[in-house]
Amino acid sequence: MKRSKFMIGLIGATALCMASFAASAAMVQQMGLSDLVGNADKVFRGTVLTKEPGTVRAGGSELDTVVYTLRVDDAIKGNFGAGKSARLIEITMLGDLKERPAVNGRQQLFSMDMSPDLRVGSEYVLFTTSPSAIGLSTTVGLDQGLFRVFANENGSDMTANGLGNQGLFGGAVSYDQLKSAINDELN
Repeated sequence: MKRSKFMIGLIGATALCMASFAASAAMVQQMGLSDLVGNADKVFRGTVLTKEPGTVRAGGSELDTVVYTLRVDDAIKGNFGAGKSARLIEITMLGDLKERPAVNGRQQLFSMDMSPDLRVGSEYVLFTTSPSAIGLSTTVGLDQGLFRVFANENGSDMTANGLGNQGLFGGAVSYDQLKSAINDELN
C-alpha cells in the first residue's frame, strides 16, 4: 500500500515537472511594437496561397518544415525584390503537416511545435525574421508578430495578433492604424 502511494506520488510529481517544463519552454517574452519592427527583416500584409510540407538538413538530420507561399499585398519593411517576383514570398518554418497518431489508443496531449500555423486563403500582417543559414524563418515573437486580418461588422479591415494585441493596443485595431503605428516606428 505504501509503495503504491509512493508510486502514485512519484508519477504525479513527474507529470507536474514535465508540464512545468513544457510551459516554461512555451513562454516567450512579450514584445512591444518597436521590438517587433526592430527585430523583423520584413513586415508585410500578405495572403497565404499555398502551404506545403518540406524538409531541411541540419546537423546530420532532416527536420520537417512547412513551406508557405504568400502574395505580398502591401510591403511595409524589407527588401522584396522587383517586378513580379516581388509580389510572392516563400517562408519556410519549422513544423510539419502530419497528423499526430494515437499511441496505444491515447492521443498526444500537446506538441512542442511552436511555429505559427497560417491558413491558405487567409490574410495576415507578418513580421518575419531573416532566414537562418538553413533557410528557416518565423514570425518575430511567434504569434506576437502574426496579425490576422479580418473584417469587422462594418466591413473594415481589422487586425489582431495571437495575443489579442495585448501590450500593443487595447484590442483589435484597423489595418490602417496598425500600418501607421509601424511606419511611426520606422521613422
